[in-house]
Amino acid sequence: MSKYKDVFNAKKKLEEKIDRNPEIQKSRNKIEPEKQVNLGIKINESRRRHWVGQAKLQGITISEVIIEALAKKFGEPE
Repeated sequence: MSKYKDVFNAKKKLEEKIDRNPEIQKSRNKIEPEKQVNLGIKINESRRRHWVGQAKLQGITISEVIIEALAKKFGEPE
């Protein structure tokens, strides 16, 4: 076995152990920030230009606006 495969397998086993143990999950979430992922939507180009321009004028990002709207509508995960 190559050394890279050994390292990969060891990491995979550790992650499986963490996934099965809720106490380790809680402490892991406190140490490591949660992974960021993309959320994509399709909109008309004219809306995008307008909204991006308005956000820039207000000094905020579209991501901040979307996160705020989703949190208001659905709440935060526990």
